[in-house]
Amino acid sequence: MALTPLSEDSRLPSLTLPQLLLAAYTALTVIALVYAASTSSAAFGAYNSQWDGTDELRTVAANAGANVTVGTNVSQYQASDPDDTVAVVLSPAEPYSSSERTRIAEFVRSGGTLVVADDYRPHGNALLAAVGAEARFDGRPVYDNRNYYRNASLPEATPVGNYPETAGVDTIVLNYGTTVRAGNATTLVTTSEYAYLDTDGNGELDGEEQLASRPVVTSESVGDGQVIAVSDPSLFLNAMLERGDNRRFVMNLVADHDTALLDYSHAGSVPPVAAAVLAMQRSDVLLLFCGVVLVGALFAYDRRLDESLRDRFREERSSEPNPHLSREGVKKYLRARHPDWEAAQVERVTEAVIKQRPERQRND
Repeated sequence: MALTPLSEDSRLPSLTLPQLLLAAYTALTVIALVYAASTSSAAFGAYNSQWDGTDELRTVAANAGANVTVGTNVSQYQASDPDDTVAVVLSPAEPYSSSERTRIAEFVRSGGTLVVADDYRPHGNALLAAVGAEARFDGRPVYDNRNYYRNASLPEATPVGNYPETAGVDTIVLNYGTTVRAGNATTLVTTSEYAYLDTDGNGELDGEEQLASRPVVTSESVGDGQVIAVSDPSLFLNAMLERGDNRRFVMNLVADHDTALLDYSHAGSVPPVAAAVLAMQRSDVLLLFCGVVLVGALFAYDRRLDESLRDRFREERSSEPNPHLSREGVKKYLRARHPDWEAAQVERVTEAVIKQRPERQRND
């Protein structure tokens, strides 16, 4: 009894509408989970693409020609060449430990450039003091009722003199920032003479508050390195990079450095997927382990696929149905190969196939 080969379409699994909906829902859920695990909503987050994130900072640094490293551990300062590296610290949410401050201070004294941007938190000033810089953040909001972007809390500041950090910059825009008490540091950017520090917090010029031009960006040499203080970390936010010449100013800070180390070690958690990728980038052993696991998985899958193809090839060459098929499976097999058979004939042949199985198993 010759059996015709099973058509290609009959080998394809058929899914019901509920199964298709479940598959689509599962796929969307997986995509959503992966996206959530690879992004962040934290303010100043390196993987936050919203207006208050700084994921665009990585693009700006890369466009400036630097190799960008997202730092999650202070030990990465030691892995960088200080002479060719600029490190950027944005409003640390937690204090650096004594040993961490020592590492960063060594990085600066050895020739590294450190940019510290902060306003009201105390940890920026503690870091400036630890590395030996004289500049300090004032901590009071600065307003300007005459020179501003949209309102007095977004004052415009202008460069002083000709410095590489302010080349091509006419105006930078702050966002509820403060000012810098420069000490012996060099002032790079100042507010206009109509700016004032809001001491009492009412957003108005009153009492002993005075109009004056005040530094908002300073630079100073410490050892063989350089420390730049920026009195508003918001300047680095995705939205604020588009205000004034902020983008050009940030690019200038990174320019002429081979490496830009964006220090997020004390600025909140990094998304799990991003943390895993960063961990593999820093560890050759972990990268090798993941590679071995991946190759092993592909090899195992390849063997299973190869066995599946061989089984299908044997089944198609066989003149009889698969001996492991159930009674209903045998009927379905016969109907597919002999669509002209009547139900009674399919039933007889099915019964004969089922009866032959015990005898074959005994012969085997």
